[in-house]
Amino acid sequence: MVDDARSDAALWLEATSGTESSFGVVYDRYRARIFRKAYSRVLDRTDAEDVVAVVFLEAWRRRRDVRFVDGSLLPWLLVVTTNVSLNTERSGRRYRRLLAKLPAAEHAVDPSHEVGDRLDSERMSQQITAALQRLGASDRRIVDLCLVDQLPMAAVASVLDLPVGTVKSRLSRARAKLQAELGSLREPGEAPAPSAAATSTDTPSTEAPSSDDLGMEVTR
Repeated sequence: MVDDARSDAALWLEATSGTESSFGVVYDRYRARIFRKAYSRVLDRTDAEDVVAVVFLEAWRRRRDVRFVDGSLLPWLLVVTTNVSLNTERSGRRYRRLLAKLPAAEHAVDPSHEVGDRLDSERMSQQITAALQRLGASDRRIVDLCLVDQLPMAAVASVLDLPVGTVKSRLSRARAKLQAELGSLREPGEAPAPSAAATSTDTPSTEAPSSDDLGMEVTR
């Protein structure tokens, strides 16, 4: 497909004026990016495809209210993707809670032996996810857009309708909270840090990986 040089704002104006093909250009331009974003949150291909459909449906439903940042619709679409993904995650948790209430099948095979090697990494992933979920909704969006999607603070501030200083302070606060909760985590198989007594010897200490690195690896 030949790249269309028109800006998102120009295409959106055409789409809302009745040119359906212009909406298709916007969809083709960002569908893959939105899918990757959704999949990184819901971790299921079918759910991620559903999120993409809902995001663009919501974009059209709110077509008079969308926000452009330097002519781009992407930052606004990423915010909507985060919101829709959060709703999908909540629905998934409710579904899993209902399944957990069902009686276990007779002679069920315990799968723990087959996944033993993955327990440590899954535990770490769950702790990081839980730490992110304990952030306020607005802080999670800022962390998501600034650290995961790596949008400039000015773009995040514009699409969330917040002062740049507010985005900066909330991001700093969120990073501090994550560091406090995740600073003691280690990669699976990594040796624990030496005790205070051990650090007095010639053996150099081993620092735990930073929460920022952990958060970026898992969230992506």
